[in-house]
Amino acid sequence: MSTRSSIARRGVLAIGAAVVANLFVLGGALVVLGSGGFDPFTVGPVAISSGVGAAGATAVYAVLARLRERPDRVFVALAAAVLLLPFVTLTEATALEGATTSRLAVLALMHVVVAVVSVVALVGDPQ
Repeated sequence: MSTRSSIARRGVLAIGAAVVANLFVLGGALVVLGSGGFDPFTVGPVAISSGVGAAGATAVYAVLARLRERPDRVFVALAAAVLLLPFVTLTEATALEGATTSRLAVLALMHVVVAVVSVVALVGDPQ
C-alpha cells in the first residue's frame, strides 16, 4: 500500500515532469508551427495547465489509495476516461484566434503527455 509521503513524492515528480515535458512539446511546436497569435501556445498557460492536471491526478490517486488496497487499475481507467474529455472540446477551440488543425493537435498531444506522465509516475509503488 502506498504511503502518503510516497504518493506526495511521486505527485511532485508527476507535476514537474508534466510541466517540463509539455514545455518541450511547446518549444518544438513553436519552432515548427509558430504561435500565430494562438494564446494557448504560451509558456504560462502550458505550465499551469500541465501542473494543475498532474496535481489533480495526484489528488485522485491519493483518494483512491485511501479507499482501495489496490488503486492502480481504477486510477488508470479513470485517467483514460478523463483524457477523453478535452478531445470533446477541441471543436470549440477552433474558434480561438490562430487555431489551426496542427496547433489543436499539439494541444491534444499535451493532454496525452500529462496523462501518460501522471500514470507512469503515480501507478505502482516503487518501494
